[in-house]
Amino acid sequence: MLSHRVYRYLALAVGAVAVISCGDYPGPTSPTQPKLLPPTRIVGASFAIIAGGSIAQTVRWGPSHSKVDQSVSAMVGPEGATLSLPEADFSMTIPAGALSAPTSITIIARAGVFVVYDMLPHGLQFALPVTAVQGLGTTATYGTSAGNSVRSAYLSPSNEQIGSDGSASPAELEAATTYFYGAQPVAQTQVWILNHFSRYILISGAWVLVND
Repeated sequence: MLSHRVYRYLALAVGAVAVISCGDYPGPTSPTQPKLLPPTRIVGASFAIIAGGSIAQTVRWGPSHSKVDQSVSAMVGPEGATLSLPEADFSMTIPAGALSAPTSITIIARAGVFVVYDMLPHGLQFALPVTAVQGLGTTATYGTSAGNSVRSAYLSPSNEQIGSDGSASPAELEAATTYFYGAQPVAQTQVWILNHFSRYILISGAWVLVND
């Protein structure tokens, strides 16, 4: 008879590096605004492929998040562009050279309780890495221990559903850096890298089910 072991927080176990510096920070700001003081802690995590059977807990939005879809669209050419969703405290920078021709880009922060982004057109590939910045103050994990392990994850088109309990099965964890501020460091901002468009979520830990 098969049993299961549960390995928690695979997300932080993969390539995580912490850097401590001095400074303080009064509170969260939009990712499109500069930080006034240096972070007190920086945690980097590398890209990872997630094995089949992994279950992650999707991060919930905080109570102030909009109950309707939020979207931004632009025609982006080889010169690149930055697109922002201020209510979601999210921005994305497409660098010069990432696209070879003008392309219609749409980013949608989905309505509902979970942090879910659809980035269109699905399947679009970039020649250079694209940077996404998520302010964590808009999420329900802000200021909690779960907020310390937030990661950005990709849901493949064949398995992009999220359960009513927030369970999801991501295919990738994206390379990311989380910035902490304050004397007792609180995760304020996550900066992550992507090379293609599809559906992305934030997770607060990965649970990998392994057959004994």
